[in-house]
Amino acid sequence: MTTFYTVGYGGRHPQHFVGLLVQHSIALVCDVRAEPRRAYRGIYTFNPEKNRGPLPRLLAEAGIGYAWLPELGNPDRQDPTIQVFQQLMAQEAAQRLQRLRQMVQDTAVCLLCAEQDAQRCHRHIITDYLAAYGYGIQHL
Repeated sequence: MTTFYTVGYGGRHPQHFVGLLVQHSIALVCDVRAEPRRAYRGIYTFNPEKNRGPLPRLLAEAGIGYAWLPELGNPDRQDPTIQVFQQLMAQEAAQRLQRLRQMVQDTAVCLLCAEQDAQRCHRHIITDYLAAYGYGIQHL
């Protein structure tokens, strides 16, 4: 069974964050933030318009790939109940997960967001759908 990993960088020092990914043999980090250019610690930013930023460089130094999946970003960061994202996924999960599911073939993939606790983050909605498709889930 293929397993998807998830991680939140919140409160993690960059070296600890990368070490955690390396420890679990993560080959590709899929950023599921709607706004990756915003991060309270600048090292975790990515500028989609310029297709560069400190986060992809940090990961590349450890031999880890990076991909931004805006289709899996939570469009309403102010909603603590994550209802908008839940509704989007209820209507469009198959389409929104298509690219991610293609990326995981023979590759250890980790979903990235800011919130360290997956149950307080929209990542748990994504992983609920992935689990329904038969994937294993491990939150780091």
